[in-house]
Amino acid sequence: MLRPALPYYRPALLALLACGLVLWGITYGYNRPIFLDEANLARNLYDRSVGELFLPLDHEQYAPPLYLILTKALAGVFGYHEYVLRLPALLGGLISVAALYAACRSLHLGVWTLLPLGLLFTNPTVLRYVTEFKPYGIDLAVAACLLAWEIRRTNGQWLAWTVAGVVLPWLSLPSVFVLAVIGLRRLRQDWRWSLIILTWLGSFGILYTLVLSPSVGSSYLNDFHAEYFMPLPHDAASFRHAFRLSYYLLRLFFGFTVVALVWGTVTALTGIFVGELRRYTWLLAPLGIVTLASSLQLYTLIDRLMLFALPGVWLFTALCAAYIFRRLSGWQRIAYVLMTVVALGGTNIYRAVIRPYRFSDSRELAAWAGRYPYVADKSAVPVLDYYLRVKPETGSEINVNRPPVGADFPTSDVSVLFDGTNNAITRTAVDNYRKRAAERRCNTDWQPLFRTGILTIRCPEPNYDR
Repeated sequence: MLRPALPYYRPALLALLACGLVLWGITYGYNRPIFLDEANLARNLYDRSVGELFLPLDHEQYAPPLYLILTKALAGVFGYHEYVLRLPALLGGLISVAALYAACRSLHLGVWTLLPLGLLFTNPTVLRYVTEFKPYGIDLAVAACLLAWEIRRTNGQWLAWTVAGVVLPWLSLPSVFVLAVIGLRRLRQDWRWSLIILTWLGSFGILYTLVLSPSVGSSYLNDFHAEYFMPLPHDAASFRHAFRLSYYLLRLFFGFTVVALVWGTVTALTGIFVGELRRYTWLLAPLGIVTLASSLQLYTLIDRLMLFALPGVWLFTALCAAYIFRRLSGWQRIAYVLMTVVALGGTNIYRAVIRPYRFSDSRELAAWAGRYPYVADKSAVPVLDYYLRVKPETGSEINVNRPPVGADFPTSDVSVLFDGTNNAITRTAVDNYRKRAAERRCNTDWQPLFRTGILTIRCPEPNYDR
C-alpha cells in the first residue's frame, strides 16, 4: 500500500491531531447542562449498588454494566459532576484516535492515515457523544481497538481473544457485531476458534438474560426507533424507507454536502469491484450484520448506536482512496485530493467552536427551583432530580410539587418548569397549563429559555392553603 511520501505528512498529521483534540477539549470544557437521558442514567447510577447495575435499568435507559461500574467508581471518588460522568466517553474518543492510527499503520496507509482521522474529528455525531454521559464513545473505542487488533493479525493469543470476547460485550454491546465478524474470519482458518466462539456466546447469553431480554420487544422502544429499523423492501413505501435510512447512514459516515456524499459513496464502492481491495471488505461486515439485525427489529440504526460501525467504514474508504490515488496522475491526483479535502468539510463541525452543543436548560431550572415555588412538568423531573439530589449527593427525594391533571395549583404564585428537546410536546403541555390557569382566572407569563422555558402563573387568590 501507499507509504508516506509527502514531506509535510508528519506536520499535517500533528496539526490534524491538535485541531481535533482542541475541538473535543472545547466541547468537553464547555460543560453543557445535563439533559434528560443523561439525568436518567445518572439517577440509575446514584440509586443502585454495583450489583444492581447488572439488572435492567429504570427510566427507559440502557447502558452496559461495566461502563456503569467504571463511571460509578469515578463518581464515587470525584463526585457526580458533569465532567466526571462524561469522562469515560472522552477517554473512549481518545482511545479511538490511537486505535485508528494503529490500524492505519498496519495497513500501510501512509499519508492516507489522515483520512480516517479527519473523518473522526469532523464528524458532529462523534463530537457530541465523546463529550456526553452515554456509552457510545466507548462503543467507538472498542470497535476501533478490535479492528486494529484483527488487522495486525497476530497468531495465537487464544486466551487474550477469549477474555476479550467474554468481557467486551459487558462494556460495549455493539462489540458483539465486530466480534462476530472476527470470529467467523478466524473460524474459516482454524476450527479451534469454535471453542472460543462458544465461550463468547455463553457470556452474551448471560448478558442477554440478565439485562437485555426485558427491553427486547418493548413497545416504547419500538415506537421510538420505528423509523430507524431497516425494512425488508417489498413495496414502494418500504423501498422509500430503506432509501431514506441509507441516505441517513451515508450522511453519518461522510458528511452532509453533495460533494461529501458522492465522494464517500463512489470511493467506498470502488473497493467492492476491485479484486485487490475485496479482501478488506470484511471491515464492512459489522455494518452488514447490524443492518440485518435492524431488519428483524433487534437493533436500531439511529446515529448514536451506529458509532461502532464508523471505524470499519472509514478504514475501508481510506484503503479505496489510496488505491484510487495511485491509479491517477498529475492534475487528476490534485483534483482528487482537493475533492477529499472539500468532502472533509462537509459537516457543520465548525459551529461547535463558536457555539458548543447544548441540549437542555436544566441548570437554569434547578437555580429557579431553589428560589421560587414551582411545579415540575414531567420533562423537568429527571434533570431537577439530578441537580437537586444526585449531583449534590443529598440522598433525599426532591419535592416536585406536581399536581394531578385537573387539580388546583398548589399556590397562588407558582412557576411551571419545562425541560426537553421536543418543542411540540412542550408547547402542548404549556397550552394545557395556560388553559387550566385561564379557567381559574389566573394570569400567565412565558419565559423562554434555550430549549424550553418557565411558565409563571399568578392567581388573584390562593387556590387552597397548604
